[in-house]
Amino acid sequence: MRIVRDGALLSVVASTYLLVLMRLNPRIFVRHYPKEIRDIVPPKSERERRMSILLGLLMGAPFASAVLWRTATLGSHSFWELFAYAFGVLFIFNLVDLFILDWLVVCCIKPRWVIPPGTEHIVTPNPYLHHFKGFLAGSVGLLFVGLAVAALAHFLF
Repeated sequence: MRIVRDGALLSVVASTYLLVLMRLNPRIFVRHYPKEIRDIVPPKSERERRMSILLGLLMGAPFASAVLWRTATLGSHSFWELFAYAFGVLFIFNLVDLFILDWLVVCCIKPRWVIPPGTEHIVTPNPYLHHFKGFLAGSVGLLFVGLAVAALAHFLF
């Protein structure tokens, strides 16, 4: 239950953060858009590149440290229990990102502010599949993140 509760809390906070960022400037997320859109959108400006890195750090560092801290405070658990917790919490966010942010907001509701300027006329074939592939790639990445968090929590704390 702890994994579900903490994963839900992380998902609410992180999803809100991502929606606000997307509302402010969807070009920050241009590398996550389908190829048809990426081909038309001009490259990010130097300011947008710096902003993408900074915002990624501002999101990644607190969430990673929160998951690490929470994993470390679970008590004396095995490495694999720590991994299951860290991976589970992050995987729940990955699911919320796919179903709520990607499929519901971006693919289904399609608010005007998620579409980069100049690409309104582009019809992307199979956007649901595009986001599902991103989900699968993210899930593989989470395996490594979960292992790293478990290792840090197990060996440092």
